[in-house]
Amino acid sequence: MLIINPSSGKANGAELLPKILSALSTRYLDIEVRYTKKKGDAECFTKQAIHDSHQSIYCVGGDGTIKEVVNGIVKNNSGIHLGIIPNGTVNDVARSLKIPLPAEKAIENIPNTSIKKIDVGQVNDDYFISLIAIGGIPEAIQNVSVSAKTRWGALSYLVNGARYAFRQKPFRVRVTINNECRVIETSLIVLSLHNSVASMKNFFHTAKADDGFLHMMIFPKFRLIGAAVFVWKIIIGSISNDKAISIEKTRHVEIETESASLPINVDGDKENQFPLQIRILPAVLSVFVPF
Repeated sequence: MLIINPSSGKANGAELLPKILSALSTRYLDIEVRYTKKKGDAECFTKQAIHDSHQSIYCVGGDGTIKEVVNGIVKNNSGIHLGIIPNGTVNDVARSLKIPLPAEKAIENIPNTSIKKIDVGQVNDDYFISLIAIGGIPEAIQNVSVSAKTRWGALSYLVNGARYAFRQKPFRVRVTINNECRVIETSLIVLSLHNSVASMKNFFHTAKADDGFLHMMIFPKFRLIGAAVFVWKIIIGSISNDKAISIEKTRHVEIETESASLPINVDGDKENQFPLQIRILPAVLSVFVPF
């Protein structure tokens, strides 16, 4: 089954169909194509693919679309193979797995792939494939316009992230890691399965898609100038060297807060449910990756 989110990224998923079918025909005799129209469609299509005993699912879209497919796979306890054709704005999963960008290059590489088992994260009753961010800077960075990135480059990320931090007040959370509970005042928490966050490949230097760990950064509270410094360090790949940031590696974490409006970003989608029970599911997903 080929699942296409036609509105992801440059909204050109449907235009890629002839090239995708040509590449997939080197491996498959029968290909069913489904287009998403609303949130939840990709998970429903995945469930149907599993029910119909499809061998593989290929997903054309961003990390949010991939997350839906992964939820369909894991919730149905399936070993179906997943192919990723990255066509979103950020594409952190593809970057981590070294799947070529843009989508056209990934399509050309379809015949040159093999199966790799990777980890999946669980947050409460759902699953995620890339990251959870609490606070607004990752969302602000993702929302930088294409025109701004073209004109200003890395500076556009710095300005947008710092602008958001200027408006955001620090928040208090209770974090339990390895049975140790801490109450922390922070401006940003980022938890990832991969090294790439918001398309920045050097966020978590040591993280790997199959290492069996959740990787977590807890930032101190900051305002405009401090936010600008942190965002710039993220951009240049030196954020993990900052001693003001708490860096954790764990298999399970619980996060609680009394801040009802605190934004949560899960694989690019907004969530608003606390407390968060987050754990790692090692090597449960079979993904096509380049040789």
